[in-house]
Parts: sequence; C-alpha cells; structure tokens
Amino acid sequence: MFPLEGIRVLDLMTLSGYCGMELADYGAEVIKVESPSGDPLRTLAPLKNGASVHHAFRDRGKKSITLDLRHPEGKEIFKKLVATADVVLENFPPKTMEELGLGYDVLSVIKPSLVYGRISAYGSTGDEADTPQLDLIAQAKSGVMHFTGFPEKPPTRIGFAISEHYAASFLSSAVCLAVYHARETGEGQVVETTLCGSAVAITEDKVITYGAEHEDPMRTGNAHPLINPYDILKCKDGYVAMGISSDAQWEKFCNAFNCPKEWTEDEKYCSNLVRGYHYFGDLRVKLEDLFSGYTMQEIADICDQALIPGTMCSTTKEALQQPQLRVRNMIVSVNDTDLGELEMPGKPVKFCGEEEEPLSAAPEIGAQNEQVYTSLGIDAAAMENLHREGVI
Repeated sequence: MFPLEGIRVLDLMTLSGYCGMELADYGAEVIKVESPSGDPLRTLAPLKNGASVHHAFRDRGKKSITLDLRHPEGKEIFKKLVATADVVLENFPPKTMEELGLGYDVLSVIKPSLVYGRISAYGSTGDEADTPQLDLIAQAKSGVMHFTGFPEKPPTRIGFAISEHYAASFLSSAVCLAVYHARETGEGQVVETTLCGSAVAITEDKVITYGAEHEDPMRTGNAHPLINPYDILKCKDGYVAMGISSDAQWEKFCNAFNCPKEWTEDEKYCSNLVRGYHYFGDLRVKLEDLFSGYTMQEIADICDQALIPGTMCSTTKEALQQPQLRVRNMIVSVNDTDLGELEMPGKPVKFCGEEEEPLSAAPEIGAQNEQVYTSLGIDAAAMENLHREGVI
C-alpha cells in the first residue's frame, strides 16, 4: 500500500535522511538532492565494499540527483524543481537556505502550496537558534542522560541517536499533516522539529513527574522507580528483563515459577506499592537467587507460556533471529548495488490486510539526473555542459 503516492519530495538533508526514507517507504517520490561530490552519508562508517550501510538504509527507495545550490545555474534549476514538488526537506544550519536565496519566502512564491520541513538543533526562533547540536548534546541538554544509567555511575547516553530518529519521525508525520492541509486549502507552510525538543517530548513521565512533584527524577538503573519488579535481573547464563506491572501479573509470575507462598501473602510483597519499598536489598536479591537456577531461554519460555512480560536480553544477532520479527517483515533484505544483500529494519507501520511491497535499494549518486533534468526540459547537451561546469 502506497498512501503517499503522487507526492514529490525534494530531500536536501545531509548525514540524515531518515525522514525522507519514511516518506519514500509509503509511496512518496523522494528525490535526494545532493552536491556533485555526494552527501557525506555515503561515506559514513561502517563501510562494506567502500559503501556506507547507513546510506543503504536511510536512502532506500529514493531517487538521486546532483546539484550545486551555490552555483547560480544550480539555484535556477532548483527553483524549477520546486515548482514540480510538494515538499522540501532540509537540516542545514539555520539561515543556510535564506543566504543561498532559496528560503521558504522565495520558494513559496514559486509554489504557494509548498510544505517546507526542517530539522535543527533548537528551531528557528529564540536566542539559541544558531547553536549547533548533535544527538549526544541533545540527550545531555534535554535531561535524558541525567536519568539514564545507574545512581552510582555518570549520566549515560542512550545507545543510538534517539533524538535524531524521533525528530525525523515527528517531522514525517508533520509533513503529511501539512500536505493534507495544503491540498485542502492551497496553503503551504514551514514545519520544523528539533533534536532537543524531540528528546524532551519523549521523556513524558519524567517531565510530568517533575511538573507534579518539583523533584528531579534520578537514575534508577534498569529498575522502574514506581513498578516492581520491572528490571533487568541476572540468571544462570546471562540477564533477563522482567516487566511485572500489576499485582495480577505478580501473582501469575509467582505461580509460574513456584515461588515461596510468602511472596504473594506477605504484606511486604502483596502489592506493587509495598514491593517497591522492599525491592532493593530484599526482593531483588531473592529474585536473582531464584533465577540463578534458570537459563535465559527457560525463563523466557515460562514467561511466554504464562503470558507474563519477561524475556532474555538479546544481542543484536539474537534479536534478528526472532521469528515474530520475520513474520512481521521487520527484518528485511535489500539487494544493494555495492553491498549485495543487506539486512535492515523494515517498515514499522503495517496496513493490515494489505500486501507489503518489497523495499527498493538506495540510489547511486546522480542515478536519476537524466530522468529528472530531462523532465525539466534540459537536453543532453545542456546536461553535459552543466556537468562540465560542476553544477550537477
């Protein structure tokens, strides 16, 4: 199912691409507009056969053209492209497009219904709008690192670029909303997300807890501050995750593992609230004692059979072997020109009852130059000249 079919997106994003990838996954024609030397994403490690696996993932399903937006002819060609497009995406430092003479104020005259989407550190307004930022800085600035990790250890980064991915995903949703609005009214607009703002948005329980109690949430390791046992626990051959979030689940857990009777009857453990008071230094020790007689797989099997939220802590290799992920098409193989068969995450949103089309590989640099530029009325001789001049 391709609900975004018929929407043309000009994707100028560098070292990113996730937003455009989401739109391409669901049918938009996403044209990656990159400099003649190529987006640096193409050389971002890890590399295989000299090609970046990040490029293969984030640019899947897109088209690629090369264009120097600093060159006068490049600017004019880009304006012609804008007239054919519904959306422009960029993540340049603030005011970059304005300084090139290609800001929204200029482009919206060419295409009044244009949706202009951008990702930045802090947005386009405020005193810190020009401050540069990466995911690490966003995690630190937003408070994410302060409450991630163990109390006795330093603040900890979440192990992937969480603010970048959420900012991109939020933006793809905003773009769809703005395109819908534009088609209803003929009015385009600028929609923007920020790394720091997106990180704050997903820390919901921490922000609202502080709002209610005015106390800084502290690091609690893998344990939940209010629900117990909701933790990572050691067993015979590794670690398991347990998410017992109700008293009913706690009773099911105790029955499934033949726990001592006192675990369901003693006033120290009979409800979630009191389990929290007696968790560290007491119940947690007893749980790890219990699990020392079980392997990760045994615990996972018992939990699955009893419908208890608990499982092994998988490595990436083990996670990719989970049958349910394969059944849901969440691990897919794409045949890339440079990399060969590459496994990558599939589309996270499924349209039930619809057959999912296979994903297309990421484009080689400038692969669609001829197709796109010919459609603008630029003939072969003119393209040869533009190439010679370094415009494309």
